[in-house]
Amino acid sequence: MKFKTPPRLYEGNKVAIVSPSAGLASIFPWVYELGLKRLREVFLLEPIEFPTARKDPGYLERHPQARAEDINAAFADKSIKAVIGTIGGNDQIRILPFLDAKTLSLNPKLFLGYSDSTNLHLFLWNLGIISYYGGNLMTQFAMQGNMHNFTVHYLKKAFFEASIGEIQSAPEWTDYDLQWEDPQNLYKSRPLYKSAGWHWHNFENKVIKGRLWGGCLEVLDLHFSVKRYLPPADQLANCILYLETSEEMPSEGFVYRFLAALGELGILQKFKGMLFGRPKAQFCNRLPPEGQKMFISNQQMAVKKALKDYSSDLPVVFNLNFGHTDPQVIIPNGEMAFIDGIEKTIRFGSI
Repeated sequence: MKFKTPPRLYEGNKVAIVSPSAGLASIFPWVYELGLKRLREVFLLEPIEFPTARKDPGYLERHPQARAEDINAAFADKSIKAVIGTIGGNDQIRILPFLDAKTLSLNPKLFLGYSDSTNLHLFLWNLGIISYYGGNLMTQFAMQGNMHNFTVHYLKKAFFEASIGEIQSAPEWTDYDLQWEDPQNLYKSRPLYKSAGWHWHNFENKVIKGRLWGGCLEVLDLHFSVKRYLPPADQLANCILYLETSEEMPSEGFVYRFLAALGELGILQKFKGMLFGRPKAQFCNRLPPEGQKMFISNQQMAVKKALKDYSSDLPVVFNLNFGHTDPQVIIPNGEMAFIDGIEKTIRFGSI
């Protein structure tokens, strides 16, 4: 299957803003407006708000077709060069039947979003269009205080450069939340924790390459139940699976069962390697029962146990900076990844 890389952007290009999942821009307009401001001032791009962008949650819940129509229209509009989702949610799968596959396929454009937008990334992957996992308008672009330089660096690569290239581990990270209800929090900065870097598992003297496929584990779990929008299993052969977990903070048992299901289906064995994002281990002052550090450790152990139980020596790199923690690397979904277990390097795109 051949993949198309969407055309790169230039300063001044128009970018569609859509709400394919939750309607939080209507509830927290000060957060949304900050995201638009950053898009203009940091990236020198012109945001174009599509009809669903500011719609309230009730409207978007009742009208999945309207959300899909914005996606279709944004891809069809020749003046629009990229599409960015405002925020995630939990029902984006409901828009997929209304997406116009022909329109999207004939007009490949850069799409940014993560979490519930795993649904759109799956849809685009099936069309052979590379998309970019990360960078919701109301989270990374509207980061309180200032945008993280690490995130800005990789967003600029996604927007303007031929490939993401070699990625690094962020020296600091955070999963802390500053409540959106208080507009004054926009002027504060989240606390950061020192990073211990990536954790390499089963990578002794291995150098691998493969096409990136994945997203939010909980959304993919839904898709493996539905079995309607997944690619044929043979298309996943020799791909590199990338996974991260959300603010739902799924237990190690949930993570284990997800990978065990892939093992039972014979799909786990098809992958060439795995990249696992650092899990979010608190949400709005709510911690998992075992605490932050043990939760992160338990997720890693669940992955390792599932691999052992299914006699898999799949190489895995843990603690990558993508998904529901910050700052973010942007994952080019559908692009080739090159992982060197000897030199301990990861590169997305051409060597």
